[in-house]
Amino acid sequence: MSDSTETTTVEPLKPRVGTIVWGAVLLVVAAVTLFASQVDVGAVTPEAVVWSVVAFGAVLVLAGIATAVVRAARRTE
Repeated sequence: MSDSTETTTVEPLKPRVGTIVWGAVLLVVAAVTLFASQVDVGAVTPEAVVWSVVAFGAVLVLAGIATAVVRAARRTE
């Protein structure tokens, strides 16, 4: 132990955005599964399923791009 009275500055904790995003993805998958188990989805065509997966992927790509832009902006500050 040191007897000096020096204090170090500690940065506040930052949330891990990736963990939060993947947690949200898992919640969406769970909600879709719950919905599918409660509602008869026999009328849903495979084409609708494919388009919903494409839309979900596009949302994830846009979220990744937004994260990259935000990180780049923070680095220049």
